[in-house]
Amino acid sequence: MAHNREPPRTPTTDDHSEWSPDDEITAAEIEETFDQCPHCGTYIVQCDGSHSCIPADYQPHADEPERRRRIEASPFPDDETVLILNQPTSRAYAYHEPNNENKPLCWPHTDGTFDTLSRAEAHDQLQSPCQRCERIRQKREANQ
Repeated sequence: MAHNREPPRTPTTDDHSEWSPDDEITAAEIEETFDQCPHCGTYIVQCDGSHSCIPADYQPHADEPERRRRIEASPFPDDETVLILNQPTSRAYAYHEPNNENKPLCWPHTDGTFDTLSRAEAHDQLQSPCQRCERIRQKREANQ
C-alpha cells in the first residue's frame, strides 16, 4: 500500500559549534585554510599540488628552441624514468613525471598508454618536461 505523505521534518541544530554563517573570517583562518598559487595568484584550498594554472610564460605548443630551453632547465636527473604518450601519430612533445603507480603526476586527459624511458632518452627525442608535472613534483619535494 503506497502513501503520499512525507514524514514530518524536524529542524536539526548543531549545539556543538560556535560558528555562525554571519561570523567574520579572519586573516589567520584564511592562511590556515588556503594557499596562494605562486604562478597565477589564485587562492586554493591547501592541497597536494593538484591545482594547475597557466603561468604567464606558458606556451601550449612549444617550438624547437623553447623545447630545448625547457630541456636545459630541467632540474631532475637524466637517469630517472619518465613517461611518453604511446601514439604513433601523436604530436605530443612533453614527457611526464611518473607517480608511484607509474602514471603521470598531472593526469593528462587521454585514454592512451605511456611508454617509459630515461629522461636522457626523452631529451634525445626532443621531448621536453611537462610543465604541470614539473610544478607538482617540485611542490611535493619542497613539502617533504
